[in-house]
Amino acid sequence: MATTTEIGGRSRLGAAGRASAGVNPGALARRTARYGAMLLVATFFLLPYVWMVSGSLRTQAEIFENIYPLTPWTFLPKEPTLENFRALLNLQPLPFTHYVFNSLFVAVTVTACSLVLNSFAAYAFARIAFPGRDVLFVLFLSTMIIPFEVLAIPLYLEMRALGWIDTYQALIVPFVASPLGMFLLRQFFLGLPRELEEAARMDGCSMFTAFWRIVLPNAVPALIAFGVIRFQFSWDAFVWPLIVAPSPPVRVIQVAIASFDTDIQIQWNLILAAAVLASLPVILIFAFLQRYYVQGMATSGLK
Repeated sequence: MATTTEIGGRSRLGAAGRASAGVNPGALARRTARYGAMLLVATFFLLPYVWMVSGSLRTQAEIFENIYPLTPWTFLPKEPTLENFRALLNLQPLPFTHYVFNSLFVAVTVTACSLVLNSFAAYAFARIAFPGRDVLFVLFLSTMIIPFEVLAIPLYLEMRALGWIDTYQALIVPFVASPLGMFLLRQFFLGLPRELEEAARMDGCSMFTAFWRIVLPNAVPALIAFGVIRFQFSWDAFVWPLIVAPSPPVRVIQVAIASFDTDIQIQWNLILAAAVLASLPVILIFAFLQRYYVQGMATSGLK
């Protein structure tokens, strides 16, 4: 037994030695160079965000004192301060948190309504056969190529006729329907086996019940992927809110940030601090839902 163990031990050691000796220096060098290049590119793209966070912790004077030439102090605050964030909290006539709430309310409402409406529409295009279905679907998709600048004036006139200027309705209703969301969800629904719904119908479920209890739970990745896209679109919106809701009570965060750029002064320290706050929700959402987002986009794109 001892001899067998000894032989087995020598065999394992010999295999490890051969594996260690078989490392290709050229492959190792190429892999190191590849990862080094990726790290360099990632650092290059991250530097603006590092500067944004650093600028949010500095005074206006310190930001411009170290902006050129490039030194470590260009990206690192010498005397970090939270005064910029305190100024945002004490902003007049309304604190910055009010604009954050407005953006959250609009983005969450648009996202929720879009998920409901577009999931119903996508399911209809995926499962219900009716005359002109494919033509109508193509017409809906073709609206994605129309620039928003073409629609801005007609939409504004419609909002004014409805009396919705400076209201939440003007920020929410025009963006509930989404051709992109309908396309993504339809493609995902097409990939689900019809047998699941047929089995539910045989058990006495209506089409709506089968959709609600069978189809939607299986479409969570696609729903999350579209929800993330829709939330970011609404959160980052600037031109339309500036046109229809510029007054402070319904002003969203992007318009509030732009208000720090005036004819008299550009308050870069407040702009950078506000930009940090504006970036946090999207970063956190994507960080927690990244796996579902990638899965939903990949699966929808393969159908």
